[in-house]
Amino acid sequence: MKSIYFYIIAYFFIVQPAISQEGIVHYGHIESLGKGGPVGIDFNAYLLFDKDQTYYVTAKDSLENSSNLEGQKLEKENKSDNKEVYLGKHTLTQGKQVYFDRKKDSLWWNVKYGSVIYGKENRPAIDWKLQSETKKIGDLVCKKATTEFRGREYTVWYTEKIPLPYGPWKFQGLPGLVLEAYDTNKELYIYFKSIQYPLDKKQPVPKITLPNGNDDWVSIPEYKKILEKFVDKAKTKALLLSKKFGDGINVKAGEMEDISLEIF
Repeated sequence: MKSIYFYIIAYFFIVQPAISQEGIVHYGHIESLGKGGPVGIDFNAYLLFDKDQTYYVTAKDSLENSSNLEGQKLEKENKSDNKEVYLGKHTLTQGKQVYFDRKKDSLWWNVKYGSVIYGKENRPAIDWKLQSETKKIGDLVCKKATTEFRGREYTVWYTEKIPLPYGPWKFQGLPGLVLEAYDTNKELYIYFKSIQYPLDKKQPVPKITLPNGNDDWVSIPEYKKILEKFVDKAKTKALLLSKKFGDGINVKAGEMEDISLEIF
């Protein structure tokens, strides 16, 4: 009897391979804020993770090239159809990033509203509503969850086959990895492309750093004030254009407020 117990223990602790917690998910990421549907540029994105941290990045110069935009309908800006010019207005050298540290229970991130803003916050508690509906994404069966988070209603699809509470952007806290996420009108639409799990070779998870190297991160209350000023400036500009060109431009306050993912 003792020998049987010995072999069982040996199997679980020696023979049975350890479950890896390192992987990378590749996504498509479309932001069309205030436009009523997924009509923006389809950017590349990825989520790199291990058991302690995650790193999500999109709209990064090195992830994009002109061939990636072939066939996409781009808006005219400054009367130019040049794809490189358009990319330069919407991408960053370092990309739009979100870094999550599980041990510190905190997020670090950056966004671009005119200038680049770097922020830090405690992990936001998202009130997920778990649904019974399922669907297959790639080779993985996923479950549905919904929530209202900072002014928008979201639906996500997560897989319990990878039981880590991770996801793209700030989505986290579910009993599995998020492979797809979108708001009501898909003005934010993040969809699955491919996954490598487990990784064949460990890949270090990068952390977001400030360009000047100091520790002056914007808090959520400070970020809210920055957004309010940005929205007010956008409203003023739209009103001036409306007066200049008459009824050709119709300005609605609600549409202006929707130009941010986070509506406080």
